This record gives sequence, structure tokens and C-alpha cells, in this order.
Amino acid sequence: MVVPATSILELFRCPVTHSSMNLLDDGQLEIINERIRSGKAKDRKGREIKVELETGLVNADGSLVYSIRGGIMQLIADEAIVLDQP
Repeated sequence: MVVPATSILELFRCPVTHSSMNLLDDGQLEIINERIRSGKAKDRKGREIKVELETGLVNADGSLVYSIRGGIMQLIADEAIVLDQP
């Protein structure tokens, strides 16, 4: 799995909140993937997320996650996984 260098991450901002972003830690990744497996993970347009994450970026307030697939950050606002869902 390829992830961006930390110094590069400092340059990126959440497309929705314009806040800084951090790599998901292992615990966060497992929680999100469990939500995906149980059908509870949705993107900002309300579509169910069906593919588990390899890794991802979470915005500063922890409300949105952006996947990283094959080392490429998917910074598409409508495809962000919403974390403040029940």
C-alpha cells in the first residue's frame, strides 16, 4: 500500500470543510470498514459505500473520510464517507 508522505499531506485540505487532513490510524480504519461491511457507511450523497478502504484521510473534525486507492487520494467531495451518522 502506498500512502503520501506526511510533508505532502500538510498541503492538502478537505474539499468540504477546508480543514487539514490526517491519515486514518488502524483503529479508525477498522471502525470504518466495519461500518462498510454492515451497510451503514454512506457518502455525502447518501449512497452506500460497498468497498472497504485500504487507507484514507480524515478531516480535522473527524466528520469526513476520503479513500486512498492504489496510492491515489480520492478527494471528491460527494464521495467522502460521512462519519457523523448513527
